[in-house]
Amino acid sequence: MTTVAIARCYTYDPAEVQAAVAKALEPLGGIGAFVKPGNKVLLKPNLLQAARPEEMITTHPAVVEAVVLLVKQAGGLPSLGDSPAGAVRSVQDYWRTTGMWDICQRHGVELVQFEKGGVSQLDRRGRKYHIARAVAEADVVINLPKLKTHGLTVLTCAVKNMYGAIPGLRKSNYHKEAPLPGEFSAIVADVYALAKPHLTVVDGITGMDGAGPAAGQPKQLGLVLAGADGVAIDAVAAHLLGKRPLSVPTTRAASRQQLGEADLSRIRLLGDRCDVRRDFRWPPGWFFVLIPGPLARIAAKLFRVKPAIHAEMCVNCGFCVESCPVSALKPTATVPEFDYRLCISCLCCQEMCPQHAVYQRKSLVARLLRP
Repeated sequence: MTTVAIARCYTYDPAEVQAAVAKALEPLGGIGAFVKPGNKVLLKPNLLQAARPEEMITTHPAVVEAVVLLVKQAGGLPSLGDSPAGAVRSVQDYWRTTGMWDICQRHGVELVQFEKGGVSQLDRRGRKYHIARAVAEADVVINLPKLKTHGLTVLTCAVKNMYGAIPGLRKSNYHKEAPLPGEFSAIVADVYALAKPHLTVVDGITGMDGAGPAAGQPKQLGLVLAGADGVAIDAVAAHLLGKRPLSVPTTRAASRQQLGEADLSRIRLLGDRCDVRRDFRWPPGWFFVLIPGPLARIAAKLFRVKPAIHAEMCVNCGFCVESCPVSALKPTATVPEFDYRLCISCLCCQEMCPQHAVYQRKSLVARLLRP
C-alpha cells in the first residue's frame, strides 16, 4: 500500500513552511529515506511563468527553501532546474522573478538551465523523448509542483509538473502531435515515467482554481502533500478538491501505464486530517476530457472551449504567438489574431500570457452544460 502524507499549513512564513514540510516527510521516514550523503539532488519546481510568488502561479520559494534545507541537512548536493516555455528568451528572468535566484544564492544551490545542459534521449512506448540531462543523471529527483487547475489536463500537480523535464520547444511539438486531453496526457505520463521523481512535495498552501494554470484565482487550500508515488498524490489531491481521481486525464493515463496507485482504497493517508472541499472551481470545459478519444474528435467543435483575447488587457508582447505549437496565432499591430481552423485548443497561449489576457470562450453546448 502506497503512502501519501498531509500537513496543514496556511501561510508562507518560512518557519511555518519548514515545519510543515518536515512534518509531511516524517511518516515517510524523513528526508533521509530519499537523500543520502553525497547524492546529487535535482529539485524540479513549477516555474510556468516569470511571475511573482504572490501571484500563486509558481511553486513558492518558501517551499523550495524548506526542501533545500532538508536536502543539505541530509548531506545531499541540491541543484534546481525547470524548462518553462519562455525560458528560451531569458531563463534568468524566471529565476529572479519567482524568487528562485535569491533562495539558491543564499544556500549555494546551482541553478541549471535545461536548454544548455544537454539531453538524454530515452525511449518509451515506441516514442523517443529528450529528457534534460540534469534530470536523467541526478541521483535523486525531487518534484515540487504547485497545486492548480489546468485547462487541458484538468489538474496540474505531481505527474504534469514533470513535463518540464523536456527542454525547450519540444514540449510544444507534443501538443501538436497529441491535441486531445487523453492523447496528450499519455505523453505527460511517459515523461513522468522517464524522469522518475523519487519524492514529491506539493505546494498546496495556496493553489489556484478556475482557469488555471496561470489565469485562475489563488485559492487557499492549506495543504502540503508528500510521497514517493506522484500518481497517488494526484489521486488524493483530486479527491480532496472534490473530483474523482480518474476523471483527471493525467492520473488516468499514468494509472493505465501502471506508474502508481490511483485507487484511493489502496492509498494510506497519514498526517493531518483534511475534509473534501466543495468550493473548488474547475476549469471551463473540464467535462470534455470524459469523452472517449474516438468520440472526442467528433465532439470537439461542440464541447471544447477556444482561446480568445481580451483586447483591452493585451500588450502585444508576442508570448502567445511564440508558444502556439500549430502557428494558429498571427501577430498584428494591435492584438494577435487566431486562425481557429488551425487551433487545437491546447491553451498554451493562455498558460504563457503574462497579462492574463487570454481567456477560454465556450461553445453554446459547453455553456449549456456548465458544471
